[in-house]
Amino acid sequence: MLRKQHTKALKKGIKRTDALVKWVQVGMGFFLKFLALSLLFSVSGLFAGESTEISPKILFHGGGGGAPKWATDMSSAADQLKRLGFPKEHIFKVNYPAQKNISDIVAVLEPQLKGFMGRYPSDTEFDVIGHSLGHAVSLVTMARLGLLSKIRKLIGIAGVMFGQLGEKPGLCRLTFLASRYCGDIFDLLIGTTRPLLIEDIIEKYPEEMEKIQKCSLFSPDDGRLVPFDSGAFQDGVNISLPNVKHLQFKSSSQVFDTMKQECFGGEF
Repeated sequence: MLRKQHTKALKKGIKRTDALVKWVQVGMGFFLKFLALSLLFSVSGLFAGESTEISPKILFHGGGGGAPKWATDMSSAADQLKRLGFPKEHIFKVNYPAQKNISDIVAVLEPQLKGFMGRYPSDTEFDVIGHSLGHAVSLVTMARLGLLSKIRKLIGIAGVMFGQLGEKPGLCRLTFLASRYCGDIFDLLIGTTRPLLIEDIIEKYPEEMEKIQKCSLFSPDDGRLVPFDSGAFQDGVNISLPNVKHLQFKSSSQVFDTMKQECFGGEF
């Protein structure tokens, strides 16, 4: 009788142990899944954190007056940034038809900019670098698209921001070709050093403009711009570099070495 009771108790104990083992196994399964998901989100957060720490670079080319493609291409500027250690996957070159009116230019650039900027977390700030006409186009475009608050630094290299007193570029000088090769932005920028196109933005968005860190590099030996320091902001860092021609600003090691030190404090 005692042996039967002992056997029944033993069997019950075994069943309870088996049930406990199964519960432990199920619990461990859930725990391991939870751990894996936590690790996945942690890694994702890490990469997202890296994106917010870096400020991607958006490059705006110049152009107009029938300028050839090689004169407006910003690949050499991107190469200079890469040479100085900035990762190429965070560099974006916009492309717009400089012969069009400014409203058409903005319309062309909107999907490009929002597509690139949309790859990053919402709190990411961007550095905008514009060569020649691209300096003014970058500011006008970002303002009209409501993106001024996304700009950390606004940088001009041989930039045309505050107008020109010289002649219109290239084919813009020829009346019968001007309508084809030159949009209204040239009428808005040339013949004045206080273009309303830019003055209106500064007056309309004082807080956003004050927050943006401005830096301009130009040369008295530019050879094209009058005045050569059209990109200089009164509240910005302005650097004059001798012996640099207008188109050389996109590819000059001296320009980009100086930019990294003076505009970025040595760190992109």
